[in-house]
Amino acid sequence: MIMHENFTAGVTSATLRQHAFKNFIKHVLRTDLKYIEWGSDIHVPYDAPDKAADVAAEMKPHNLVAASHGSYYRLGWLHEKNMFEMVLNVTKILGAPMIRIWGGGIASKYLNAKMRREIIDDALQISTAAKRANISISLEYHPESIADIPESALDFMHEVRNWGGSNIYLYWQPRPLLDFAENKRQLTKILPFVSNIHVQSQVENTRFLLWEHMMYWKEYINIIKDSGNKHNFLLEFTKDDNPDFFVDDAKVLVDLLENA
Repeated sequence: MIMHENFTAGVTSATLRQHAFKNFIKHVLRTDLKYIEWGSDIHVPYDAPDKAADVAAEMKPHNLVAASHGSYYRLGWLHEKNMFEMVLNVTKILGAPMIRIWGGGIASKYLNAKMRREIIDDALQISTAAKRANISISLEYHPESIADIPESALDFMHEVRNWGGSNIYLYWQPRPLLDFAENKRQLTKILPFVSNIHVQSQVENTRFLLWEHMMYWKEYINIIKDSGNKHNFLLEFTKDDNPDFFVDDAKVLVDLLENA
């Protein structure tokens, strides 16, 4: 069976972050997943270009593809000098078309006009640098950020797009503390700006196998497939951090996308 033309399937390296990158790749090769979001927390630090080159070399013979660089760059925060330039350089070495970033670190309801402006200006600045390398930027849709609720996320997206940030997008994942109906509502609201999807099966602090949330994900996927955009569905976290459960989840994800 062939997957929907706008869908691809992969995994974040954070899913098995306790494994060194070569062992992580071995587990990925047990699945039909081809795309990897490499996190900068453990596997590919933003200031380690040699590590990025090693990871890229390890992927190549297996036809694995870097979906994105999962950076922890936070918009509007004070960073070490040239931090984003280092993030961008590592992303280019990986061959990834996307950088995942964070929309600051404060809940949107606490952001005043000046703080929002600083976040927007920073987004536009790094967007320009990334655009020169044909790389896109995606904000994590996450609590404690400018993209924590649809209204704030959409205000941000309209603002940056109006000022030329055409390569800026949002990620999406269901929130463990929200119910199914509210997760669907929020997804539908921000969908026009959504790029990659973090696939999670979690309620509060409890992780589940993906098949246990299969009915939820069938509905999420039905919503997403109408966007007209390309989406990489990336498994993020697995029950008990168990590689065998990850392999099971990968099979379920591929089946879901092939039957969409």
